[in-house]
Amino acid sequence: MSTVTARGPGDPAGTARRLARCALAAAGGAVVVLLAALGSVGFLILLSGLAGLAAAAVGLWWFVAHRGLLRLLGAVLAVGSPAAVLALYVLGGVWVVALVSLALWAVALGCARSALRRPGEGPRTVRGVPARRPLRPVLIMNPKSGGGKVGRFGLVERAEKLGARVILIDPERENDVEALARGAVAEGADLLGVAGGDGTQALVAAVAAEHDLPFLVISAGTRNHFALDLGLDRT
Repeated sequence: MSTVTARGPGDPAGTARRLARCALAAAGGAVVVLLAALGSVGFLILLSGLAGLAAAAVGLWWFVAHRGLLRLLGAVLAVGSPAAVLALYVLGGVWVVALVSLALWAVALGCARSALRRPGEGPRTVRGVPARRPLRPVLIMNPKSGGGKVGRFGLVERAEKLGARVILIDPERENDVEALARGAVAEGADLLGVAGGDGTQALVAAVAAEHDLPFLVISAGTRNHFALDLGLDRT
């Protein structure tokens, strides 16, 4: 057994699940508050509140799952939609309902954000089993993942310099990633690795596990939850 260090005390996946449940409960509470006020506010005002929450949810997802312009737009939606609903409710004389709903939504946003990204975690110990040095390693890379991290960090060149065979996923057409991995195994690969998002990581990891091969995770996706669940340092 060898000892390696990773990030995050305790079980990072369990903590993320608890935070995600908290976010869902808070978001549901915000909706319940609006529905409970149905008798005291007009239907159009209530409907606008629900629409605002939906828009904020979409904005939150864009903010945590994307980068660039779409992430900026998500931030504007996530913050602007609740603010617009609050202004509308103040004008409609039901500002208390708006404040409670907005507070619950703020809790939902905070928990969701923390579930996906928890900075400042201390080191923990993960037990690993050393593998033999591979003779025919194969890495599958998605050039579109993480906004182009494969190209930005020169991963193809660096992997080939270390003696790995690289299979690039064609972004112009849909590739059967599992078939690519199985083909690599059939051709004698003794290590499989992925530089890409969580979906690609999971598909190739399943093939590696099936054939009892070591699997290399290169965190080249956007959020890299697969690496997070393994306790790896995603940076």
